[in-house]
Amino acid sequence: MFYLSIACGLTMDESFDIYTTVNGLVQVSNPVRKQILSQLALSDLSLTDISNMTGKAQSTLSVHLDKMAGEGLVAFRDDPADSRRKIFKLSSKLMARSRTVNEDGKDIYLKTLECITDRSSNVFKIMLRAMIVGAETSGLCIGAAMRHIGKGMGKVLARSVRSTKVEDIISELQEFYEIHDIGEVCVYTFMPLTIIVRDSYEVTQCAAESISMFSQGLFVTVLEEITRKRYKIASSESFGAGNNYSKFVLEQII
Repeated sequence: MFYLSIACGLTMDESFDIYTTVNGLVQVSNPVRKQILSQLALSDLSLTDISNMTGKAQSTLSVHLDKMAGEGLVAFRDDPADSRRKIFKLSSKLMARSRTVNEDGKDIYLKTLECITDRSSNVFKIMLRAMIVGAETSGLCIGAAMRHIGKGMGKVLARSVRSTKVEDIISELQEFYEIHDIGEVCVYTFMPLTIIVRDSYEVTQCAAESISMFSQGLFVTVLEEITRKRYKIASSESFGAGNNYSKFVLEQII
């Protein structure tokens, strides 16, 4: 079932997020619900926790949470310490966010597609960039979806990584990026682990962030699969001429 009710081309009076659930895609535009989902992405929360966080009455939040649970956005369980209290958790994944249509991005989009005529170019890489920039010019930022794709690729890629030390794992990922022309990876520092990925294409700021989130998902997942330790992205940024450099810091979760 597809809950997204805003059709392409319509003027949007408010921003919205798109989540994927067991029921299909769900559009979330209510500010309170967006806030709840953002916090549940960080940790499970009780109704009291959510009330304190949002400043909303528990009766009001119950209406929101009941509908969100029905749509598959959230789920709940009984608190083992108090069976009268429910603990809510995120049961969906953020895939995309709406944004103001970027008219300037259309020139970059067409310029990217023109590279296909160059027989020496990587068509897969070009189409990936074109898809991301093209979505942005239509008012959609798909960074969250790219992160999930990166995680999936990282899970598969980890099976073929031979190294077990972090330094050597990163070295193999550098080689993978070079072979497949995904970008040039360099280590800015190991403490903290800071990665810079240079892309050969100029893209818009939003597209640069989406491309970076693909790498973030891939690096985090490969490290977690091999070291059996949890990692998070502590910070990230895109910079340089045409936003073709991305830098992100990975931290181990203690």
